[in-house]
Amino acid sequence: MKKFLKTVVLLAVIFAAAGCVNINKLDISSIHVDSITPAGFRSLAGSASVTVDNRSVGFEVYDIGGIVKKDGMEFGSFAVAPIAVKARTKDSYTVSGQVYLSQSVSFLGMLSMFENVDIDDFTVDISLKVKAKGGAAQKFALKDVPARDVFNAVRSKGI
Repeated sequence: MKKFLKTVVLLAVIFAAAGCVNINKLDISSIHVDSITPAGFRSLAGSASVTVDNRSVGFEVYDIGGIVKKDGMEFGSFAVAPIAVKARTKDSYTVSGQVYLSQSVSFLGMLSMFENVDIDDFTVDISLKVKAKGGAAQKFALKDVPARDVFNAVRSKGI
């Protein structure tokens, strides 16, 4: 479950990097999960430190959220707090968010499911907006991204 939450929370940062105008001038050099805590009976809250080397203009990533699906059915949703990346700096940013269990999934059913969980059964829909300093906002939406691809992308950053 922790690896899954890491993936969900940090997915937004990775896709924000892909959405920047000058992707060649942006590098996410490290990701470290700081905390994962229960936030009620059906959700988890988490935060991570992300080191970003931005050699381009500053930008903000906001309205970050999405849906996690298991075998095509909604399993849960997530939301990530807005992130503002400074121009031409290498800095560490705190990324925080929450993952919510869908009402159609029982908590006890979820616990028994994790005994035989297969990441290939999961996909992620994500949407976010990126606004470069002094520019117009641009919305990005990705549907049915395999969770394994997301996990591998995050893992390559050395979590």
